[in-house]
Amino acid sequence: MLMIRAVSLLTTVISAVVCAELISVSPYIGKHKASCDSHRKITGALVTGKIYTFGGCYAIPYTVDPDDETEKPSRNEDGHYNVTESSHVYDIASDIWSFEANTPLPLRGSSTLVVNKDIYFYNINAEPRISQLNLWKYSTDTKTWTELAELPFIKRGVLLTCHSNGKMYFMGSNDGYLRNIIHVHNLATNRWEDAIYLDKRITAREILCHDTHLSMIGDEENDKVDMYGFEGEKAFKQKLINVYHNGSVQVVEGFNVTLGYNIGGVRAQVIPANEWFYIFALSEAKNATEIVKINTLTLETIQLDAPPYALTDVLMLPTENSEVYLFGGGKEKIFGKVTSKEPNDQSLPKIKTYNHKITMRTLPTIVVEEKAEADEEEHRFKLQVPTNY
Repeated sequence: MLMIRAVSLLTTVISAVVCAELISVSPYIGKHKASCDSHRKITGALVTGKIYTFGGCYAIPYTVDPDDETEKPSRNEDGHYNVTESSHVYDIASDIWSFEANTPLPLRGSSTLVVNKDIYFYNINAEPRISQLNLWKYSTDTKTWTELAELPFIKRGVLLTCHSNGKMYFMGSNDGYLRNIIHVHNLATNRWEDAIYLDKRITAREILCHDTHLSMIGDEENDKVDMYGFEGEKAFKQKLINVYHNGSVQVVEGFNVTLGYNIGGVRAQVIPANEWFYIFALSEAKNATEIVKINTLTLETIQLDAPPYALTDVLMLPTENSEVYLFGGGKEKIFGKVTSKEPNDQSLPKIKTYNHKITMRTLPTIVVEEKAEADEEEHRFKLQVPTNY
């Protein structure tokens, strides 16, 4: 259980005590294995109290004929995995998994956006490969798939999408290098409206829609950083940026977002949920996973306690009731060895697959009137050993 008491050195502040607990949930019934990498990660979405998962990969038998001198074991394991077309649904209230439907093609991975009870798929990675301009829609009501018209514009990098007031907003993740255009699609009329042209050149990592503007985790293109993009103690930092419908860009000054401690924060996940960004980052130096939630309207930042392992390729799904679900993935490996804070500590369960939820509870705020040094109580993450390790 995590108990943190943060006290300002300058003025009166409000501090909060956050309790967190990692609880195992029913094991995933699909074929996906923890050894699958980020290119074969489970795709998932949360719709009205249910978590829908799509695709994933599983190992297939592979034997080397010792009498065949031309056949040698390969270090590339891509050929030893198959990709599934099945999808499953997890009912949060009953803690039960069930089969849902098949995807149009075996799905290696995709990004998703939920609009009402429909799930939109983009950045689709399927077998056989399809255009990155493809869009799918899945109705959780009718359990039917629709392949939508391709995007009518060329993007750079990964496509970013959010939704507000019946409109979907589309932007390329690295459009700051070519152009800064946000394309607007009206779902009611099925028409493309006037695009938003930004007055600053930025690179965005993730976007989140509000009624009057969009919030982004990203950076200005002309910012001066070292050649590796590191700041401080090798922490890769980005900024919180607000983009308004008239194209004006506002960078929130003095507010940085850490996306891990590896080059470019490439393994970090940024998950939008309501007005929050959840940051799921790895610290190889600390051999740990870090989870932070940031309120894009109030700038409130809460650091959640996380498992004592550096977890990779995990499907992370925040819910509205202060829970975060983790499915799939595995422990980060450095030089072939699994990392953990205390690798020789026998009290830590040897978890091989992750089917968990993190529950958190914020206790009443405490107003502190005096100067004091920041104080953090020692803690050990409380977790239950899963039934499928």
